Amino acid sequence: MGMYSFIVLQKALEVWDLQVIASDSPVAEHAQIDPDLENAFICHLHDHWFCIRKVNGEWYNFDSLYAAPQHLSKFYLAAYLDSLKNSGWSIFLVRGNFPKEFPIASSEASNGYGQWLSPEDAERITKSCNNTQSPQRISSTQQEDQDLNAAIAASLM
Repeated sequence: MGMYSFIVLQKALEVWDLQVIASDSPVAEHAQIDPDLENAFICHLHDHWFCIRKVNGEWYNFDSLYAAPQHLSKFYLAAYLDSLKNSGWSIFLVRGNFPKEFPIASSEASNGYGQWLSPEDAERITKSCNNTQSPQRISSTQQEDQDLNAAIAASLM
């Protein structure tokens, strides 16, 4: 999400009836004990944002630095969130009326803006990319262009 401020992110998600809550807020206390009870988290450090989202009952890390979403077990979710927080990341819960779960089959979910991968496809893509290169940061200008294009596409849906 590039250089967007928290307020911009919060306002953008309000349009979709979603609220962003800091994980250290008293309202979020039970999420610190059992994060699996939530549906999504947004993680922020410096100029990088990414989300961790439950899709069809499974957790995924949707960090754009990786070639495909990374599957997270329920146990690893809690450990990963703690690790991020201890490394200085800001963690936010996302609550509200999430869109209906999507079918896994990419042929059923294709809408021109992307495609849903099966867990096996995501793992295969990740392994393939890990064998050839490690995730690299893209320039802030490229990221801003990608963010702008994604925001425009989302607003047209």
